[in-house]
Amino acid sequence: MPQLVPMLVTLVGALLLAAALTLLYMRVIKDRRFVAQENHRSMHKGEVAVGGGWPLLATALLLAILLWPVGRHHAVLLPALATLAVVSWWDDIGTLAPGPRLAVHAAAALLCLWWLPSDALILHGWLPLWLDRVVAFLALVWWINLYNFMDGIDGIAGTETASIAIGYVAVTLATGTASPLLGLALATAGAALGFLVWNWHPARIFMGDVGAIPLGFLMGWLLFDLAVHHSLAAAIILPLYYATDATLTLAKRIARGERPWEPHRSHAYQRAARGLGSHSAVVKRIALCNLGLIGAAVLALSQPLAGLAIAVAAVGALMLSLERAARGASH
Repeated sequence: MPQLVPMLVTLVGALLLAAALTLLYMRVIKDRRFVAQENHRSMHKGEVAVGGGWPLLATALLLAILLWPVGRHHAVLLPALATLAVVSWWDDIGTLAPGPRLAVHAAAALLCLWWLPSDALILHGWLPLWLDRVVAFLALVWWINLYNFMDGIDGIAGTETASIAIGYVAVTLATGTASPLLGLALATAGAALGFLVWNWHPARIFMGDVGAIPLGFLMGWLLFDLAVHHSLAAAIILPLYYATDATLTLAKRIARGERPWEPHRSHAYQRAARGLGSHSAVVKRIALCNLGLIGAAVLALSQPLAGLAIAVAAVGALMLSLERAARGASH
């Protein structure tokens, strides 16, 4: 495979650079009080540095631009990611009302969809163009926010980012076609793994909104690209655990009359972490499920129904496992 060497250089280089830059970032902000405080809804003890999304994003974008051809997608990705990062950092170190925050997320989603040519139908013609775009817009805005909602225990967001990005690479390579986003996906996967060096439980730094929100947008972009150019089924399969846990939790909270945007600890993975007394035990289960989802996504290229069936079974088994573990927190 002629791209094997640059692919490995990108992946390993991003891992090492992200780990180094995250350590440097932690030392630079050590006395600046950029920390997450422990509270009754948090899943950590004491004060933990925030803003780890900065070195992660910087690494991914730097290596993708330096080591891979720059395409027209950069003209949309870079401004959108920069805007999301700045606004999200503002929310990390201060307080930003839900309205303005959501408006920025919506603007980024609209920019993404405006960039797509009219023949790039995410739902493959099942709906007219205007409705295809409406559904895609709502899905992307929800995905951006759920990515942030799901960043609630050590290691989970970095693991999910690496899983989706590696899954994108695996599916793309399985098609035998070149993708202009391949380098960015590899660099992001490596950077997420490098960040996990410091974010694995017990975490020394958190990703923060500055990482989770732009990464949610970027992973959504990759999934849209899969849906348009390769397989809608694969694009549904790769994020299936994250989407399932977040959506079911939101539905339950709304049914209980709770405000969806307020912090909480009611996701299945959070309750399981309390039940098991371990963040890493939960994240390992999620990572194992995600490996199965990557395999199912590749299978979906030739057998979409079989791939979807395997994915649903894998996520269902994981959710049952997390629910059983969560019962330990109530006894």
